[in-house]
Amino acid sequence: MTDTFHAMLVLVAVLFFGVAEFCSGRNMSFSCIEGEREALLKFKLCFDDLSDMLSSWKGNDCCEWRGVGCDKNSHHVVTLQLRGSIFDEPSLYLIDNVEEVVSSLLKLKYLEHVDLSGNYFNESLIPQSFGLMKQLRYLNLSNAYFKGRIPGELGNLTRLHVLDLANYYDGELKVDDDIWWISRLSSLQQLDMSGTNLSHVSSNLFQYLDLSWNFFQGPIPIFFHNMTSLISLYLDYNQLNGSILDSIGQLSKLELIDLSNSQLNGSIPNNIEQLSKLEWIDLSRNQLSGSIPNSIRQLSKLRGIDLSFNQLIGSIPDSIGQLSKLRSIDLSFNQLIGSIPDSIGQLSKLRSIDLFYNQLNGSIPDSIGQLSKLRSIDLSVNQLSGSIPDSIGQLSKLRSIYLSTNQLNESIPDSIGQLSNLRVIDLSINQLIGSVPDSIGQLSKLEIIYLSSNQFGTGFPKWLLLQMTTIMLDLSNASISGPLPENINHMMPMLKGLYLANNLMNGSIPKSLCNSKSLRFLDLSNNMFSGSIPNCWRNDQSINFIDLSSNNFSGLFPSTIRRLSSLFVLHLNNNSLHGELHMALKNFTSLVVLDLGENKFSGNLTSIVRGKIGNHSLKILRLRKNLVSSYIPLELCSLSQLQILDLAENNLTGRIPPCFGKFPVMVNATQLINSMSDSYWSWAHLMEVVKGRYLKYTRKTLGLESSIDLSSNNLIGYIPEELIFLKDLHNLNLSWNHLSGKIPEKIGQMENLESLDFSKNELSGTIPKSMSGLTKLSHLNLSYNNLLGSIPTGYQLQTLEDPTIYTGNPQLCGAPLLKRCSNGLLPPPTDNFKDNNKDTLKKMWFYIVVLSGFAIGFWGVVGTLIFVKRWRYAYFQRVDDVKHWILVVITLTVVRVKKMFNGNLDDQ
Repeated sequence: MTDTFHAMLVLVAVLFFGVAEFCSGRNMSFSCIEGEREALLKFKLCFDDLSDMLSSWKGNDCCEWRGVGCDKNSHHVVTLQLRGSIFDEPSLYLIDNVEEVVSSLLKLKYLEHVDLSGNYFNESLIPQSFGLMKQLRYLNLSNAYFKGRIPGELGNLTRLHVLDLANYYDGELKVDDDIWWISRLSSLQQLDMSGTNLSHVSSNLFQYLDLSWNFFQGPIPIFFHNMTSLISLYLDYNQLNGSILDSIGQLSKLELIDLSNSQLNGSIPNNIEQLSKLEWIDLSRNQLSGSIPNSIRQLSKLRGIDLSFNQLIGSIPDSIGQLSKLRSIDLSFNQLIGSIPDSIGQLSKLRSIDLFYNQLNGSIPDSIGQLSKLRSIDLSVNQLSGSIPDSIGQLSKLRSIYLSTNQLNESIPDSIGQLSNLRVIDLSINQLIGSVPDSIGQLSKLEIIYLSSNQFGTGFPKWLLLQMTTIMLDLSNASISGPLPENINHMMPMLKGLYLANNLMNGSIPKSLCNSKSLRFLDLSNNMFSGSIPNCWRNDQSINFIDLSSNNFSGLFPSTIRRLSSLFVLHLNNNSLHGELHMALKNFTSLVVLDLGENKFSGNLTSIVRGKIGNHSLKILRLRKNLVSSYIPLELCSLSQLQILDLAENNLTGRIPPCFGKFPVMVNATQLINSMSDSYWSWAHLMEVVKGRYLKYTRKTLGLESSIDLSSNNLIGYIPEELIFLKDLHNLNLSWNHLSGKIPEKIGQMENLESLDFSKNELSGTIPKSMSGLTKLSHLNLSYNNLLGSIPTGYQLQTLEDPTIYTGNPQLCGAPLLKRCSNGLLPPPTDNFKDNNKDTLKKMWFYIVVLSGFAIGFWGVVGTLIFVKRWRYAYFQRVDDVKHWILVVITLTVVRVKKMFNGNLDDQ
């Protein structure tokens, strides 16, 4: 107890003296460190300050001195900004040894930014000791009358972002044989050495120069072209944004050049042929245009060429076949046309060829079979036609073949089964016909098979009966028919992805899929499968995606699917499933997308939502066209990630909760865009009724969609004003309900609405003028309500010229209706409207009389009790007496009843 008391006394004392020190002002100033203040004063003594730049350098607080910047927390000096005049007389004149200047700066150990440009340093050498200031991020010594050799010790400033040594005066700065220091500036983003003499750089100095990842700006420095002994040059990942100079041909000893990712433009110079010793050239990911020069044939030692991700046009020169030592060629992501030259078969040492994403046409040359060392070929996303050459079977070392998204026809050659080292085959999105050859089953190393979007027109491939190492199998949209093999899990025990969507397959789902521990993605949608969905799923399975939509499945929801704790996306829509949902979905917390629409599911929506379905991860909830009932629970608003809610065509009742206006993703587009980064979007899709028709959202558009559809239910009440806060909602459909009241006055704030449907309700009042501010609106339906007055004009509403938008509202007028408004006023009221006014007036007088009588009676009694004390005491005394009398009567009655009850028991 004593120790605790002493500890409390110490704490109080510390707090007291701390507060006292603060209140006394000792910590109120931004005082700099004393040692750093002395260093700055020593720095000041080195100069003659003719322009009074340092006139404020006096007093204790050096953080307040001109040109000095301190860290707000530590009070250390971090900035020295003493830029002099470039065009007039210098501001500071050095009168001491320049080494003394740097010596004083070295005592400022936290200094990050130094600008001494435009001052006069008496044509001194740049001190080597600058290289000791390793904390520097910015150093500007430009036009400061330095002279002589630039010290290589500057290469020690590895944190430096900006180095400015520009020199426009008579004092000459030069770089000699020690230019290597530049390559050590690994953090450099901007380097200015304009006006610097580089003629002293020896052309025989070095053979290897790597200045990559330095973010250099401007054209390729011309001094590189004087380095005639250079063998390897790396300038990749910079911001050179100029053209490749013709003088690059002077680097006759160059064997490797990498200018990739440097924003270069212009064409590839013709004199590239002068680089006769060149073995590797990488100009990828720039903005190069023009054609591939025919002179490239002179590079007889070239082993690798990468010109990908540019804007090259024209055809692939036939002379490319003369590059007999070529091992790798990448011309992908350009605008090349014409056919693949037959001479490509002469590249006997070629190991990889990538022509992906061009506009090449014609057929695949048969000579490609001569490339016996080829390991990878990618000709996808072009306009190639004809057949896959049978000679492709001669490429025994081939590991991957990509021919997708072309116009290839005929059948897959049986010789493809000879590619014993093949691991990846992608022939998707072509016009291939016939059966998939059984010889593929011989490829024991084959892991990925993409054959989707073709016209095979056969049953499930028999070659899959063999146990294969397949990881991904995509036969979707390939006219495959027949059932799935019962033992499919044993056929492909390592299968992670099975895609058979959009085919003609039938039968039931084999239960062996429930035993697969490797399966991650299962898509059997848009087939003719029937029967019940297996209810044998296990806890140890790691499935992420299941799509069984648009089949003929019946029976109950397979409740064991809840055991799949890694399941993010589930599509069971457009089947004939039935049963209660609330128990089947209870604690199904991992879901991100749940689509059970177009079935016969029943159940209480309140119980479904309270069962913690999707918890806080659910983004899409679609129960459209089922038998779900009850009111809309408030718990639905707690789904903070929800961006698509479709509860249309059910039996929902009650009101729309005002909290619907708080769905974060529908309020803030940033959250909606950020959600696109989630991996499940790669496979998710959705059929949604928007603008009056079914639209399919795929992985490219789904992540950007937000929608609420509560149509075709039995909802009542007003449209909540809070919905106007959903500024990034794209689709709102409340049609075919019993909603009443007015359209929210500020609905124009929902600025991203593209589709709005309030039709078939009991809405009244005028159409808000703010609705004309919905500039993205392309579909509107307000028909069959009780709306009145003139239709707003202006902006987007004037483009919606269909009069059926407003049909069934007899008191509306104005374009596009034929009924015109007189003098811009509301239509004249009908007789019913006048009668309603009379009834309203009678009711008003009735309430006035009743309220007046109540007020008189109330204050006649209560007012007397308040203001007359004697009467108040008498009144409450009487109330107390009555209370006691009532208690006595109740007590006697209870006693009498008990006696009677006990007497009856004794008689029995």
